[in-house]
Amino acid sequence: MSGVRLNHLQNEMNETAALLEPTFIRQLKFYLFISIECPSISTAIYVLYRFFRSYEIRSRLNNHSIIALLFTSCIAITTELPITLRFLKTGNVQPKTKGFCLFWIWYNFSLQSINLFLMAWLSIERHILIFHSNLIQTSVGKIKWHYIPLSFSMIYIPLFYFFCIFIYSCENSFNYSLLFCGSICYNDLFWLASYDWIINIFIPALIIPFASIILLIRVLMQKKRMKRTVTWKTTRKMTIQLMSISSLYSIFWVLYGLAVLIRLYFIPTFLDIIILYYLQYLPYIVQLLMPIICFACLPELWPRKIRIAPVS
Repeated sequence: MSGVRLNHLQNEMNETAALLEPTFIRQLKFYLFISIECPSISTAIYVLYRFFRSYEIRSRLNNHSIIALLFTSCIAITTELPITLRFLKTGNVQPKTKGFCLFWIWYNFSLQSINLFLMAWLSIERHILIFHSNLIQTSVGKIKWHYIPLSFSMIYIPLFYFFCIFIYSCENSFNYSLLFCGSICYNDLFWLASYDWIINIFIPALIIPFASIILLIRVLMQKKRMKRTVTWKTTRKMTIQLMSISSLYSIFWVLYGLAVLIRLYFIPTFLDIIILYYLQYLPYIVQLLMPIICFACLPELWPRKIRIAPVS
């Protein structure tokens, strides 16, 4: 079956499923997101404020990726999520225009994938900071092993989706009763859709748990040798931060990415209803919980009266 025919079939199935979606499921998702959004935004603003107020904290290289993650999540939940909330509330995309659909798809894909890329790099960077700190002792090393990967994560993704959504010439057939107006037409090109899901979604989603688990193993193996030195305390702190944040991404993104790849390569109708009703909303859960998880694993940002002395 050709990519165009397959995508057309999926659109028809998604449209039918959308019409059959019970209103209470949409309302449930709406109120769930609303209930998390307020504390999430408040926490994100507070944490970013504390970061930027303290030069000592924000100047640490190990905090830069976390700040970028928080900033991206904050933008997403304050500017892009409200569009989805309006869709969940009414059951329709508003305004119902092709230009708005193109912008919404580009904006959502860019923010979600930037967030995923940043988290994947954070998982790798912890290995450099803990075990190969000599690489970032010089200005050139910091640029090469710290600032360039961060910049690449935030520049490559929006440019890639800008090309696919606005530059690549194809005919879109939007449905305003579907999230993100249905399917974007560059998915009709099988190799491009495969590249997008494998390189931009699935591989970063896999890097996060694998890099985190390997880091934990490496840290535990060196624990006896390092004992309870200042270096060990710093290492433990960065490892706990990574494991806490990466667990959030691993649970939701790996599940979603794996389901889509199975649909792309093996079973086109795999988990149709589950993906349409639930899985495609999972990235929002990640971004909503991200500020709360960051706050929980950064005790130096807690108000003094609720700080707990760390366990040695």
